[in-house]
Amino acid sequence: MPQSLGPPIAPAPRAPTYTEIAHAVRMLDGESAKRVRDMMNAIFELANTQPDSIDWANPDHWINERLSGDVRRLARKIWEGSGKTLNPRYLYGHYKLINRLKLLELVDGTYLSAERGRQFLAGEKTILAELMGLRVSKRRASRPTPPSDTQSGE
Repeated sequence: MPQSLGPPIAPAPRAPTYTEIAHAVRMLDGESAKRVRDMMNAIFELANTQPDSIDWANPDHWINERLSGDVRRLARKIWEGSGKTLNPRYLYGHYKLINRLKLLELVDGTYLSAERGRQFLAGEKTILAELMGLRVSKRRASRPTPPSDTQSGE
């Protein structure tokens, strides 16, 4: 019987939806890149140092209790500006997709809406196809590859 190597691994977060990415683009437009990184780093630190003591499903509570200053204001903006659908705890996946698709531009340390971001928000099919392509390639990469006859030595 295999031995356990430690506590169970938390399930991977689900893929961000189009609506959530759109909220993130709108909420990050005009924000300082440093403030965005500071907020994500503060949340990451909380998740690593106090994983069992925070109810991440209740952003109204943990944002006010655990964050302060500009970091708190940005987290509140994201949470409330998205109609309380985009939990800042899980923003990193959205942030990565925004950067991969170049939906925001970094200008003098501030994220600004890029032409591609405006096209994405308008439902431009080319950009939506790129998003779908990223999702499909991620799913394929995460699936185990079945052994072929040459791999099994037959």
